[in-house]
Amino acid sequence: MKKHALIKRLTIAAAFALVLVSCATTGKSGNPDEQSVTKGIEAWNKRNPEAARGYWADIGDPAVRKKFLGYIDSFKAGDAALTGVTDGEKHPESALLAACDKALAAFSSLDERLVLPDGVRNDGAQLSEGRMRVLLAGGNTARARDLGRKSVAVYGQTEGFTLLLKEADIVSASRSRAAKAETLAQEGRSSGDFSSRLAAFDASLEAYRKAESALAAEASSAGIASGGGVTHEQKLLRREIQNVSVERDGAIRAQAYQYKDRIGEEFARVPEKGAEGSMSLEEMLAHQESVKSNIETVHKEMLSFAGTYPESIGKDILDEIDGQKRDLDLKIAQINNEIRTAKEIASRGKVVMPIMIGLFNPAPSTGDQGKKSRPAVFSASKAKKDEYWWGMVSIPRGEMNDLVITMKDPRTVRVFGENTRSGKLIEKNKMTDMVNRTYKVGNSWPVLNAGGQLPSNKYFFEVQEGKTNEYEGEVVVYSSFIMRMR
Repeated sequence: MKKHALIKRLTIAAAFALVLVSCATTGKSGNPDEQSVTKGIEAWNKRNPEAARGYWADIGDPAVRKKFLGYIDSFKAGDAALTGVTDGEKHPESALLAACDKALAAFSSLDERLVLPDGVRNDGAQLSEGRMRVLLAGGNTARARDLGRKSVAVYGQTEGFTLLLKEADIVSASRSRAAKAETLAQEGRSSGDFSSRLAAFDASLEAYRKAESALAAEASSAGIASGGGVTHEQKLLRREIQNVSVERDGAIRAQAYQYKDRIGEEFARVPEKGAEGSMSLEEMLAHQESVKSNIETVHKEMLSFAGTYPESIGKDILDEIDGQKRDLDLKIAQINNEIRTAKEIASRGKVVMPIMIGLFNPAPSTGDQGKKSRPAVFSASKAKKDEYWWGMVSIPRGEMNDLVITMKDPRTVRVFGENTRSGKLIEKNKMTDMVNRTYKVGNSWPVLNAGGQLPSNKYFFEVQEGKTNEYEGEVVVYSSFIMRMR
């Protein structure tokens, strides 16, 4: 009996010790609030979120009770957001995306031990996947990736999320490659040197095409070649390649037109300042021949340049520049014929340089290349009496262009349509001054509608004696002198 009594007392003591050890190792597990929390979580996960309410309502700590009951409200808010757009009706994309964001925000606030019901998780995942596809197809890669990462954290990883996030990564990598290509294109746009500009554009196009190939290879390897984000990126790359190609061609065409401008500048080239009034017949002929030779040289350079870039310089540009050269060659021949008429020329007085002007050779400074010609210039340093000058003008039939002579000082100018024989015939033949003095502005002496008033393509003018022995001026053809002066 004593032995059995001892065993009984030892058993009771061991049991009591076991209870003490259990309490010591579990800490607050025996706390009523903690028990309510745990039972509520079990009810949520095994049955449904609302089943946890009865347990969490018994939590004594107000702050803890409010927090856990708030999880039920958050779940309901997220569930309502999903239910509102998964009802089988058609909803605008903005409403779908807003519901997706609202559901994610609500579910993300839940305690990590709480598990969403399968139906809610599936609906949420499908909604997020759909929004990711739309965002990727619209080029909103960063937004799609952010949405995907949040969705995986809330709904769990799915095959759809895996592929869509992979697509976002591939498109982002492609955008990074495209950004480097665009940097090269920017270098081309900012370069002032043609060779450097073209090299940058070529490097940019090569980088874009490599990005295009890399995108196709990566998308194919990942099994998403037909993904909306990949398709959008492919279109974007093609558009960027096209844009840079157009800019490259434009740079080449602009360079080709520089040859055209050089030809025009050469045609308008004048001798050294002051020489235009003292050149002999032989010197004038030599000058014109040098102009013709230089134009021929520039034209050959242009043809060589065009042969280097046949894909960018079309027949239209070649025809335009060839036409310009033929036109200038004819005008040079016309000028030379005039110069060779030595006796008559000698009687005309001094000759301006270049001898012929007109809107066929416009000044680059004018906005639309059709308002003002490059000027003919004249000057004298020992003028002790009235002096006489002449030049030639090209005005197409029917064009009401104006011829304007502008002096640097306020001395008087008269313009005539025929050779005055250095002034000898003005009074004798009662020649009419063609200057429209009503429209005179400052030191500018205009002949309005010069093409209609001049009997030929030559003009003659008198520069009257001034307060000094030195003067200079220029002759210009305007499409409309009156409109320009307003």
